[in-house]
Amino acid sequence: MGGVHLLVLTGAATVDELLPGLAMLPDHRVTLGALTAADAVTSAVDVDLVVLDARTRPFAAAGLAATVDAVRPGLPVAVVVGPDAAFPVEDGAPVDALLLPDASPAEVAARLRLAARPVPPAPRARRALVPPPGALVVDDLVVDPAAFQAWFAGRPLALARRELQLLAALAARPGRPMTRTALLHLVWGPQHTGSARTVDVHVRALRRALGPGRDLIRTLHGTGYALFPTTGPPAPARPAPPARTAAPLRPEEALGSPSAPGRPGGRDAPGDVVASKRAGLPLDLHAVTAGRLGALERYSLKTLGACSERDDGRFLLRARTRGRVPGDAARALAALLRERDLEAVHLTTRQQLELHAVPAARVVDTLDALHAAGLDTAATCGHTVRGVTSCPDAGVSAEEPFDCTPDAERLTDSLLRLGPELNTRLPQRFTVSLGGCPGCRAQAKVSDVGLVSVLDDAGRPGYELWVGGGLGRSRPTLATRLTGFVARTDLLPAVHAVLAVFLAHGAFESPNRARLKFLVARLGTDRFRALVAEAEADLRDRPWPLPAPLGEVRAPGVPDGPAPRHGWGDDVRPQRTPGLATVTVTVPFGTLTADALELLASCTSDALQLTKEQNVVLRDVPVAEVGALAARVAAVGLAVHTDRPARDVRACVGAPSCALGITPTRDLARALWHLPALRRNSGVAVSVSGCPASCARHQAADLGLAGNLVALRGRRVPGYRVHLGGDLGRDRLGTVLGRVAAGQVTVLVDQVVRTWEELRVGHESLADSVTRAGLEPFVSGLRGLPGLAWEPGDDEAPGLPLLASPGRPRPASSEV
Repeated sequence: MGGVHLLVLTGAATVDELLPGLAMLPDHRVTLGALTAADAVTSAVDVDLVVLDARTRPFAAAGLAATVDAVRPGLPVAVVVGPDAAFPVEDGAPVDALLLPDASPAEVAARLRLAARPVPPAPRARRALVPPPGALVVDDLVVDPAAFQAWFAGRPLALARRELQLLAALAARPGRPMTRTALLHLVWGPQHTGSARTVDVHVRALRRALGPGRDLIRTLHGTGYALFPTTGPPAPARPAPPARTAAPLRPEEALGSPSAPGRPGGRDAPGDVVASKRAGLPLDLHAVTAGRLGALERYSLKTLGACSERDDGRFLLRARTRGRVPGDAARALAALLRERDLEAVHLTTRQQLELHAVPAARVVDTLDALHAAGLDTAATCGHTVRGVTSCPDAGVSAEEPFDCTPDAERLTDSLLRLGPELNTRLPQRFTVSLGGCPGCRAQAKVSDVGLVSVLDDAGRPGYELWVGGGLGRSRPTLATRLTGFVARTDLLPAVHAVLAVFLAHGAFESPNRARLKFLVARLGTDRFRALVAEAEADLRDRPWPLPAPLGEVRAPGVPDGPAPRHGWGDDVRPQRTPGLATVTVTVPFGTLTADALELLASCTSDALQLTKEQNVVLRDVPVAEVGALAARVAAVGLAVHTDRPARDVRACVGAPSCALGITPTRDLARALWHLPALRRNSGVAVSVSGCPASCARHQAADLGLAGNLVALRGRRVPGYRVHLGGDLGRDRLGTVLGRVAAGQVTVLVDQVVRTWEELRVGHESLADSVTRAGLEPFVSGLRGLPGLAWEPGDDEAPGLPLLASPGRPRPASSEV
């Protein structure tokens, strides 16, 4: 370090107080300065390197580093961090070296010497490197742990032993978040007692050595680090024996010990959810089969698509479909049901598939079987980007201006590309919907981000942008229209801008109040819109994928052509091509058996399109064959109603399959399906949720039932809160009529429908009658029934004794 002038900005009186190892180096010149931006600007003119004290004021030091970089671009900056200081070591921070206060003189000299030495330029193209046997290969990075060598883009990396071991640990787990503590144990050994900030020091050195490849290693805020593959050229071909490349799909080893034992039934406490995300979603998949899941691991497992059911030995597995299931995938699912002796596949209101009662010992290989069938399970549960739903009629509908499917695919890919890092940072789940038909316009109002297909005045295709919709017990909210038109080219930056505001301002520490709807309400629409516009301006310059060319864009309208024998309706709709129909196959309660899956796959040469009403859509059905199709699907318990609408009874899986479920829903849904009052009024939409989380969207139905422990006659019993009058098409959410004991729901529903039959005017819907006449006629009709265990109005009365299931904890609230 001879002849080097160091500017040390600190609040300490001497260098020895800040960094004793530096004070012991004789060949240097040190100038002390106060830790202020003014000193950094005025004093950094004739120095060779700046040392910042970040032990007690880490974020002030980070700001100073940026100031120095602005005043003297290229001037090296080293930072002294405390063992527990939260210095923001983001990927782009203008810092060249990190030092711990107890660093030895030799380490200080080496770190400062490396910081002051410029990174060599990228070498000219050279012959491709052939990875040695056993090497780890991630894009242009090759790490050979056995020989203690590493290369990036064919250039050998000069790394110390610990740094190479650290790089090998990250490269062996691409895409997987790792905490500092886990890395410390892997590289330095479990007996190491030093600060976890040691990892930061060596990561900074690694990034400097990587040079152009420094972005491979990303900082995960509040968690640690991960090595993410980039979109660069593929890694060189491996010779035999093949190189050992770890699969990034799912973790194989534990990242750390859980901080608390698992809760019965897999319920997640908000504190455990936050702790699991901060720990980098620790998980050992082998612990699933051994029954050793702790609270943090239980939540982590959700991000891979597996949720504990009420029986701790059984799991729910959820797969993303992107709204369609190819015929081969449907047949593979049918074979999987038979092979694993599983009852059925359940369709969700988010166009996803669920398998239930999967034994713990079969979770891992069943996930593999779903992947082999072409279905993705990652990020389908927990606080993740749950899915991007799109219109099942898109591309063939006579009601939509253009096909939104390519944009849905492009948006899904861009969000999922953010990977596990996003799952550790999202305050809550994040849902997106696209489409332009009436049903999709309604869906946009109950999604975090809703995109409605429209044409502007010039005929250009684009989207209305709606934000902040969501149901659930806590503040059910209809979305707010943020922008009247977003061009297809601007779709990705617009949605990612909303996501950026959510990440920056969402209530991460309070998951039960962290949905986007709460943030919009807290900030106000104008402030939220301004923040999104600011974020979007920063994102526009990124190299976003261009939208795919569209086919015909035209105003909605029914084409001329033959019609079915019973005419067009809700179940049988005209396509843009005359002579073809789009047919909705009603799937009672969203349950598809193996026989039903195989039959549906044989009924179409296209994929099975999934609806948000838990049904299946078949496209390109010749109009003349609609009647024959209805007869075929009826043989496996499904229905196509060609002369009247299907009975619309929707249900979640409820207890005991769902850990949050309070009441069993499927038996009740079957009873309602056969209820005479609903059979003669098949257009009444009924939704049954097993808890207040609204998985079946009970507030949006004509008649919605939400399972809970309800207060009746001074005691709490398993029952349902009854909602009346929901109609998203007219911006109405259902109002709570009252609550009823679980065993008497059918009696209540029968009387409500009878009252409506007497009350309605013309073809008035149940929701219209409730809006016109209010709830009082329905309350009066129910009061006339002797012995009915029900009470009007909502209830929040605390402290009431339980009539059933004594000692059973009430589940943590959840938001849909």
